[in-house]
Order: sequence, then structure tokens, then C-alpha cells
Amino acid sequence: MENKTSATQHLGHSNVMGPELRKLVETQLLAELPHYKMDKPNLKIDWSNSQVEGHSTAYLDGTVENYSGILVLDENNQIVADGWMEFILEPDFFLAYWDHITTREGKKKLSEKQMPGIPKHVWKQIPEALKEKYSRKRLK
Repeated sequence: MENKTSATQHLGHSNVMGPELRKLVETQLLAELPHYKMDKPNLKIDWSNSQVEGHSTAYLDGTVENYSGILVLDENNQIVADGWMEFILEPDFFLAYWDHITTREGKKKLSEKQMPGIPKHVWKQIPEALKEKYSRKRLK
């Protein structure tokens, strides 16, 4: 039997993102982690268990969707966070953020965002002209 590791197995359902889109999404999601008490070097995203949870759209070199089952691994390949992403896409603006996330150090839970919605630190990044459109998604 031949042993194959397909892109689908390695990237889960996120295999529809091209390299440019994946890099942008990963950069934005990793940059958010300090807001959830996770500030370690050399973190990486593991998409292998990702699942599609809702809307999707074409952007850059692929398709972006809101995925669940996203893991964040440290440099020792230990899980330090898991969550569900959401995104905002407008003609001149794109932002991926954690809609749900739990960060951990070993078995200790550091932070947890259980409620969907746009948190304050993400809200600050949204251009003023778009805030009214997304105001109902803002966390109170």
C-alpha cells in the first residue's frame, strides 16, 4: 500500500486557501494571541482538523471560510491554543480574527473566548467607515 499525505489531510478543509491567503490569515491570527495571554515565539497554525462552519468567499489566491478545529502549536508541537476563526472582507479591508479561542499552558487554561463576536482589540482595527455595518457583531 502506498502511503500518501494529501493536502486535504495536512490542511483539513482549509486546503482551499492558497499560500498567499494562508500566510495572511495565519499572520493575523497569530498576532491576536497576546490578547488571549499567549505570547510565545515560533507558534504555528495546524489546520489538519479544520472544519468549515459557515460563510466563504474568494480572496487573493484561494477561498477563505470561517473554520473551527484550528490548533496553535508551540515550537515543541504542543497544543497551546485551539479555536474557531471568523473574518471580515470588504473591498479594501480584510481581517481574520478568533471567534472562539482557548489558550493553555500545559493543562492550565490561560484564556477563553466563548462568545462569538468582534472583541474590542479587533474592533479598533476596523475602519470607521465599516463600523456601522459590523456593529451588531461587536462584543458588548
